[in-house]
Amino acid sequence: MDGHRVLKTTAKILRWNGRVLQRADDALAIEEPLEIRLETKPLVVTMRTPGHDEELAAGWLFTEGLIHTPADLRAVRRNARNKEGNSLDVFLAADAPVDLSRLARRGVAVSSCGVCGKESIRAVRRRLPPVTSRLKV
Repeated sequence: MDGHRVLKTTAKILRWNGRVLQRADDALAIEEPLEIRLETKPLVVTMRTPGHDEELAAGWLFTEGLIHTPADLRAVRRNARNKEGNSLDVFLAADAPVDLSRLARRGVAVSSCGVCGKESIRAVRRRLPPVTSRLKV
């Protein structure tokens, strides 16, 4: 299902080889948010390189202790309303013992891009006014 996603892009860079600066193209991995929704309700947003998203969602649910066996997972599907392809709906088996209190997080994150821990893609896509400073770094 993820085979159509672009996993890398290129960027123009300046490469220093120890003597001269050379212009070059360099490959960059793509990193995008992935929203995992439980029974169509937002659960978590995590960053990932697109590809094998369904497996990532299943593994995340397992490592967080929400599922214990593959039988606990009924289906993982792309959220049809999300045109970017970065939102999954996860459906659990009727008898899967789910304890959402296991997701409670306590503590302070001191360094991140600000995406991890958001509840939904909508929260990630918050619109901010453009920066008008002429400051250059």
